[in-house]
Amino acid sequence: MGEVIDTSSSENVVATRTGGSNGTVDSFLPWYFVGAVAIASGVALAAVALLGPLVLGTIEYRTSVSGVWQIEGGDLVNLVLITPILILGGVLHLMRRPGARYLLILSPVTLMYTGLSLGMGQEWGNPAYDGNVEQYAWLFLVLIIGGLILLIASLSMFTERDAPVFRRGSLRVFVAVMCLFLIMFAVMWLSELMEVMSTGDTSTGSYEATPTLWWIVRYLDLGITIPLGFVGLFLLLTKPERSYPLVLLFFGFFVTLGTAVLSMGVIMTMNDDPEAQPGALLIFGVLAAISWFGLLYLVKDKLPTRSAR
Repeated sequence: MGEVIDTSSSENVVATRTGGSNGTVDSFLPWYFVGAVAIASGVALAAVALLGPLVLGTIEYRTSVSGVWQIEGGDLVNLVLITPILILGGVLHLMRRPGARYLLILSPVTLMYTGLSLGMGQEWGNPAYDGNVEQYAWLFLVLIIGGLILLIASLSMFTERDAPVFRRGSLRVFVAVMCLFLIMFAVMWLSELMEVMSTGDTSTGSYEATPTLWWIVRYLDLGITIPLGFVGLFLLLTKPERSYPLVLLFFGFFVTLGTAVLSMGVIMTMNDDPEAQPGALLIFGVLAAISWFGLLYLVKDKLPTRSAR
């Protein structure tokens, strides 16, 4: 008689590597730890927004009135969009739902960006700005550390098999349009940079009012946000399957931060802020819309209605 082969051990190995029979893929970090970090980051982000000038006003930022309006715009999006994404993603991940990774990968870079810009972008040496923001430094550190952990964890949850089939024609059109508006974004910030280098201030006076915040935002956008955009688009066009998790991470950053920046622009416009750059609201609005369209394009095959069909 032939030898009976026990396949249970090999099946267990496969199940362990793929995260179990429910279709999930385990990250480099324990699933319960990642879920808890996501929820904790969402709670910390909600606390920053609720304690800030938008709601309670407990956190007093050392910045200009225009800077406060920008923080209010960011806090609004943090409350209604990013916090629910983090908490829902964390809860679903603790429930071992495979769809949780599509939520967890959206916010890591934005969490770090928010923690760094709020924690470092204060006018510490200007006696004209009073505040107590330094008392809440631990909340900003939670955002930065939580974003770093979620970045490492969420990237490792995806494989090449998760990438949908892309149509080259529509993909090229989308990449071209997105590149155009990224270039417009870069030119807008670079023109301000050249203006500060040549005259010592911007035409709106935004640099003289808050030079620390001005430099933090320009360095982060020109050094991280915009380059990430071009890298993400290049990878989407050339290696969409292999780079799928990276592209998702990039577009999650564009969607969350782009929506926040658009909200900032709306509040500045509503308050007739003289520091609002002409044409910025239109550019940010289009970038946010394209980012949302791009994210939906990347996950369209994963949506429940489409899967059902």
